Amino acid sequence: MATKSFALRTEPHVAEIGDTELLFAPEVYGDEFLDAYQEIQDARRGMGQSEDDEIDVAAVRDVHKSIRVFLSKLMEPESATVFAEMRLPDRVLVELMEWAVELYGGQGRPPTSSTDSSRASRRAGTSGTAPSRSKGSTPARGRSRAS
Repeated sequence: MATKSFALRTEPHVAEIGDTELLFAPEVYGDEFLDAYQEIQDARRGMGQSEDDEIDVAAVRDVHKSIRVFLSKLMEPESATVFAEMRLPDRVLVELMEWAVELYGGQGRPPTSSTDSSRASRRAGTSGTAPSRSKGSTPARGRSRAS
């Protein structure tokens, strides 16, 4: 008989914004995640253009609020309190939302231990038959900061 083990994350995910660390729940149940995400989708649908071809500002505010509510629902309670007081550019809110969707939406693999990253590891070596690797590099995401 075959046995399959499933790892459950026990340590929170950490989002660093400046000097502030926001802790996100280690695991989120699918229905809770989807219900919170649906609120964003509903608000976005209301953001259509009006008859005079202008964006409905109230609808844009609803989307902004729905993103903040979505993120708060995924955070540890203490972090949600801190987040409620933070003023953040929309760019950061959208990046946080995309990160959360990646974490909880099933695109990443669960870690094998609590110290592992929630992101899937890249395979060693190069892929494809191209003669060289990418000319540019991007900084690694992690918990260290430049001094």
